[in-house]
Amino acid sequence: MKSLFTRTEGAAQDYSLHAVLFLFAIFIRVFFLIRIDEPILFFKYPFFAEKVAGGMDIGERLVDLSPFYLYFLAVLNKLFDVSWQFIKCFQIIIGAANALLVFVIGTRLFERRAAFIGALIFAAYGNLIVFETTLEPTVFVLFFNLLSVYFLILFNIDSQSPTRRIRVILTAGIFTGMGVITKPNFLLFLPAGIVWILLCKNTHIGLRQRGFHSLLFLLAALVVITPVTVRNYLKFDDVILVTADAGKVFFHGNSKTATAIVGADLSDDSRFDNAGGEPDYAHVLFRNTASRLTGKPLTPSESSSFWVKTTLKDIRDDPLLSLERVFKKAVHFFLDYEVHYIASAYKEYKRSRGYPFFRYGMIISLGFLGIGLSIKKFWGVLLVYETIGLYLLSCTLFLVNARYRIPAVPYFCLFAGYAIHRLQHMVVMRQFKQAGISLLLLGTMYLSTHLFFKEDIFAHDRWQEATKVSYQVDGREAFRTGKYREAIEALNRSISIVPNFYPAFNLRGKSYAMLGQFEKAEWDFKKAISLRPETPDGYKNAGFLYLLQGKEAAAEKYLKRALIYAPNDSKIQKALENLN
Repeated sequence: MKSLFTRTEGAAQDYSLHAVLFLFAIFIRVFFLIRIDEPILFFKYPFFAEKVAGGMDIGERLVDLSPFYLYFLAVLNKLFDVSWQFIKCFQIIIGAANALLVFVIGTRLFERRAAFIGALIFAAYGNLIVFETTLEPTVFVLFFNLLSVYFLILFNIDSQSPTRRIRVILTAGIFTGMGVITKPNFLLFLPAGIVWILLCKNTHIGLRQRGFHSLLFLLAALVVITPVTVRNYLKFDDVILVTADAGKVFFHGNSKTATAIVGADLSDDSRFDNAGGEPDYAHVLFRNTASRLTGKPLTPSESSSFWVKTTLKDIRDDPLLSLERVFKKAVHFFLDYEVHYIASAYKEYKRSRGYPFFRYGMIISLGFLGIGLSIKKFWGVLLVYETIGLYLLSCTLFLVNARYRIPAVPYFCLFAGYAIHRLQHMVVMRQFKQAGISLLLLGTMYLSTHLFFKEDIFAHDRWQEATKVSYQVDGREAFRTGKYREAIEALNRSISIVPNFYPAFNLRGKSYAMLGQFEKAEWDFKKAISLRPETPDGYKNAGFLYLLQGKEAAAEKYLKRALIYAPNDSKIQKALENLN
C-alpha cells in the first residue's frame, strides 16, 4: 500500500488511488440517492430551462439565474430530452470528479497520502452531496473553482516552456470566467488569481512576464463573461455584468432585520410568496417593491442599486449593530450548523446527520489544525489561503448560507488531510507530546464549532423545521398531490412549532375546503387574515369558500377586499363579474 502513495521519478503514473477515490465517491453518492435524497421539489432551474428550450422569452427572470446552469439544462432538455432525475445522476458524477480534482491539487501542494485523505474527507462530506443532488449549480461552481486553482498551481511549475505556460494561464482564466457565469461571487477570485501570479515563487518568470500573464488571465476570464454582459445589454438595455442579484442578496445579509443566520426579507412570509406562479418569485417581488417605493419603473440594475442604497442606509443608521452582525457572520462561517435556503436540501441535510458522513465542524477543526501544522508551506499554498479568504469575505459581505461557504470546503479538506497525515507521522515517530497537544487543540476547536450562538441556532432550526419541512416539503407537496389529510397533519406540525405562521393556516384552510370541512376552512382563512391583513390570500380563499357555499354577499365582500391587494388577479375579477 505504501508504494501507492510514493511517486518514483521516471515511473509510469499509477492511477490506482484515483480509481479507488472515484469509486468510493460514486458509491457514497448512490447510497445517498437511495436512502436520503428527496424527490425533485426545488424546480427553479428546470422550470425556466424548459421554457428557454421551448423558445419562450422568460423576460427579466433571465438575470435572476446562473447563465451557465440555465443554458446547460436548456441544451440538455432541447437536444436530448433527458429526465431531471438523470441530471441528478450526472451531477453526482461531477461531484465524484471534484473529489479527484481535490486529490490532484493536493498532490501538488502536500504529500500524496495527505492529499488522498483530504479527498476522501471531501468525498464523504454529507452536506456537499445534498447540493450535488439538488438541481442548482453548486456542483459546477466547485468544478470550475477547482479547475481554476489547479491550472494556476500548474503555472508555478519550473519546467514549463513559455508557450505551455501561456496555455496554462489562459485555461485558468477561461475556467475562472466559467465560474463567474455560474456564480457571480467568483469574481472575487480574479484579484486572488492575479496576486498568485504576481507573487508566485517561480524564479524563471520575471516581473514583466508576470504582469503579462496576469493580463492574459484577466482577458481570458472576460472573454467568457462578456457575452453574458452583452446579452443583458441587448435584451434589457441595461448594464448587468452577470446577474442582477447583488442588491437583493446584500439586503438579505445586512438590512436592519438581518441576523448572522437569518437573512432579512420584505416581510416574514414573503419568502413563501409565489404569487406569480413562478419558482423563487422573490426576485420579482423585490423589483416590484423597489419600483413602487421609488414611484417609477426600474431596470434590474437600478433595482439592485436601490436595495444596495437601502441597506447602506440601514448600516449607517446603526453602525454598531452592523459591525456586530458582520463579526457574528465571520464567526458563523466556521460553525458546524448548516444554513439552507432550499426546503428539500434542508430536509436532506437533517436526515444525513443520522449517517456517518463527515460534517462541517469536523472538517473545519481538522482544517485549522492542518493550517497550523503546515505554516512553513505558506507561500506554496498561498492560492488556497486566498480562496478560503475570498469565500469568508463573500459570506461576511452577504450571507453565511451553506451554499455560499461550501466552495471553501475542498481546501479545508486538504488541510484536514494534512493534519491526519501529520498526526499519524507523530505517532509513528513517537512524538507523543506533539501529538497530544495537537489532539487537545483539535478537540477544543471542534467544541468551539458547536458552542457559539446556540440559542439563535436552536430557534432558527425550529423555524426551518416548521416552514421548510412541515410546510414546504410535506404540506405543500401533499396538497399538490391531492393528499389533503396528510397535508393537514403536516400543517398541524408546522403551526404547533410556529403558531403565527400565516401560510400554514392558509394552506390548511384550503385542505379542509377540499375535504368539505367548510367551518374549519373558514376559521383558518380568517386566522390567516388576522395574521396578515394586508395579504390577499386569506380574503381570496374565504371569498371562494363562501361562493362555493352559495353565500354570495359574504363572497363579494371578501373578494372585493382581496382585489385591493391583488388588483391584477384575473380569477378574482372574473368571480366578481359573475356575481354582478
